Amino acid sequence: MARVLLIYPRMKVLAPRFPYSVLPIAAALLEGGHEVHVLDTQVEELDSVDPRGFDLVGVSTYSGSQIEGALQAAARVRSLAPGVRLVWGGVHPTMTPEQTARHPLVDVVVRGEGEATLAAMIAALESGGDLEEIPGLTYLEGGHLVKTPDSGYIDLDALPMLPYHLIKPERYVHFHEKPTRVYFESSRGCPHNCGFCYNEVMHHRRWRAKSVGRVLDEMEYILAELGPDEIWPSDDNFAVDGGRVAEIARGKIERGMTFNWVLSSRFDYALKYDRDFLELLKESGCATISFGGESGSPRILDMICKGITPEKMMETTGNLRDNGVVCGVNFMAGFPSETRAELFQTFDLIDDLLEIEPDLAAGISIYTPFPGTPLYDRALEHGFREPGSLEGWGAYRYGIVNNLPWLDRRRRNIIRVVGLISSFDFTARRYRPRGVLHGRRIVSLAYRVLNASARFRWRKRFFNPAPEWWLLDAFLRYMRFWER
Repeated sequence: MARVLLIYPRMKVLAPRFPYSVLPIAAALLEGGHEVHVLDTQVEELDSVDPRGFDLVGVSTYSGSQIEGALQAAARVRSLAPGVRLVWGGVHPTMTPEQTARHPLVDVVVRGEGEATLAAMIAALESGGDLEEIPGLTYLEGGHLVKTPDSGYIDLDALPMLPYHLIKPERYVHFHEKPTRVYFESSRGCPHNCGFCYNEVMHHRRWRAKSVGRVLDEMEYILAELGPDEIWPSDDNFAVDGGRVAEIARGKIERGMTFNWVLSSRFDYALKYDRDFLELLKESGCATISFGGESGSPRILDMICKGITPEKMMETTGNLRDNGVVCGVNFMAGFPSETRAELFQTFDLIDDLLEIEPDLAAGISIYTPFPGTPLYDRALEHGFREPGSLEGWGAYRYGIVNNLPWLDRRRRNIIRVVGLISSFDFTARRYRPRGVLHGRRIVSLAYRVLNASARFRWRKRFFNPAPEWWLLDAFLRYMRFWER
């Protein structure tokens, strides 16, 4: 059996992220009898594990700064263990398999779901088989690019439980701050085609779900292994089947599981939620539903194929308020062709939603073009310059206005400031202290000052000039905290 090292690459973020992408791969390989070691270079030194002696090293990455860490990890493996096969997987290699496979620090790209593909690849290598027989691979052979057919979909219920013993949960922010939280995956894919989303290429707009029984078993397993206060679904679209959501909520109650959770849904789904359904959610520990609103402009909503309208958002918010359910909504700013008037339509819609539900939690992120997404070609048409290499993608940053050449200077300044203030309870009517700031006097004071500024600037729509926010942005850039 093979010895496999799975690396979750370092990235410069405010808090280390739980390395979920490598754990399902590790679980499948362990079930196949292989020896697996997980190295999360966010919380462990890259040189803490010697790659020599491993038969294969796998690296998982998405577009952006994580690629920089992946290249550093791959370079170290290549220098110390030049004979070890380097396999790259994850969202970015799946979106750009040819470009990724041509890099000298990449031997093979695993496209799409990697659990079965990587296991089959290892079996072929051990038996002397031909990699061309394995679906889902892209690699160079004799200078020529080989791309095998796409792999089929795996049975999600057949996946083993995640091997949390391979990592140290207490090293992650969700485990040393209250409430402690674990994310889990109950389904993959989404039937919709939102313009900014990777789903169309990654899952071909197909939604597949674990059975209700398997989801409940996994929740119990997480409670037994980690004992968190909250367990949140990380699915692309957890709420596709409302009946399944109700069964999960009912089963959670029947099994006596008392953790809190949040339902991520769509406004068009939630229009159909009745009082009985919402009461069931609350009884099961879910009193918050989060949505992607994206824009207050009907034209932009149509352009990105969101399938909702501002009127639907307001109607849904009112229905949830009447039934005692808190609503969270995230919007985006900076879409290609978005005008200043359309940007302010989004701002005005947020205020309209707050009139309906004063406790609504709103956020505004900055649109970021990613390869393979439906809106990517439009971004290219509007002047976006695509990074031409893995190194270029490693220098790419999420959520910054520099990615959006179609913005004039004034809108660039507005969006840059709004993207920052939305992290500081900018819609709150009064200061709401955060639990994570407890006991941190200097940080708490700074947060309070910025919170006051955020609320004032939002109410007055006064985003330019904004020296305190420009200073914060400069500090974050200096510290290289890109993904905030």
